[in-house]
Amino acid sequence: MKDEHLSLFLMLGQTSQKAVSKLPDTVPPQTLMLSLTEDLALVLPNEVRRAVAASETFKFFFVFENFVRDFVLGALSQLDPVNWWDRVPKDVQDEVQKLEETEYQKQWMALDSRSKLALTTLPQLLRIIDDNKNWNDAFKATIRDKFLIHEGRSISHLRNTICHMSEISDEETDRVKQVMRDWFRVVSP
Repeated sequence: MKDEHLSLFLMLGQTSQKAVSKLPDTVPPQTLMLSLTEDLALVLPNEVRRAVAASETFKFFFVFENFVRDFVLGALSQLDPVNWWDRVPKDVQDEVQKLEETEYQKQWMALDSRSKLALTTLPQLLRIIDDNKNWNDAFKATIRDKFLIHEGRSISHLRNTICHMSEISDEETDRVKQVMRDWFRVVSP
């Protein structure tokens, strides 16, 4: 076989493989093992493919939200190592208290004990930062511009979309990455 025919043959094969892999009932290359022997990708290929796509964006939110949580804890703890939680706005404290009650009711689940701050969401963390007293005393010197808070809020809906088992577009994933880059330029991890 001539080189140009071989190249064309390989290119057509790769193109066909890509086209077939996008069909809803084609088993994706990733596995999702329900047990040692049961792969959900074999029985629910489309759902597993969607889960794999959504998991990339979820990982970004997992990292970003935990980074912001650690940042908030560090800043508030510097102001008051013992009673830092008192600086959290009352509405956020009330929401977290409700979650703590739910956690207590679910003791039968194999969950590690979680701190109050571990129960906060990205929007609540941004609310803590944006609180006037906290902003002036703990965050303004580092962040300098509340536009970062605005950017964080702009992706909160995307966070909720991903965490409620829906996909978002590549464009919106790019937005999440851009917000993270902006935050990390100012508040280095």
